[in-house]
Amino acid sequence: MTGTREPISAEDALRRFPELGALVALRDRQWRFHLLTEDDELVAVAATNTEERYTDAVFVFDQHHVLANRLVEDGVVWMKDGSDLVEVVNDLLSLPAPGEPGAPNLVIRPTSLWIP
Repeated sequence: MTGTREPISAEDALRRFPELGALVALRDRQWRFHLLTEDDELVAVAATNTEERYTDAVFVFDQHHVLANRLVEDGVVWMKDGSDLVEVVNDLLSLPAPGEPGAPNLVIRPTSLWIP
């Protein structure tokens, strides 16, 4: 065995990992997907959606680590780091658009420990 893996179909992937349905829902909403690599190794899959006044993003690092955020012109106004892909995506999608009641609007300032 050479260590390479055979690709599986989307249907097989969804059967094995139903939580991937959250990413299919983003794809169906025309989100863009990006493979993030470091030293030619895949480190995350990112999905982004840009509207007129903001960008929403989801980063899937592995089966148990997902990060989502909303970015406006002044910076990040909402972020969630979690282990449940469906929950993180649903929370992001339920955010009101900027300017609507309940929309996050305070920019999250990085701490001195934050490394961009």
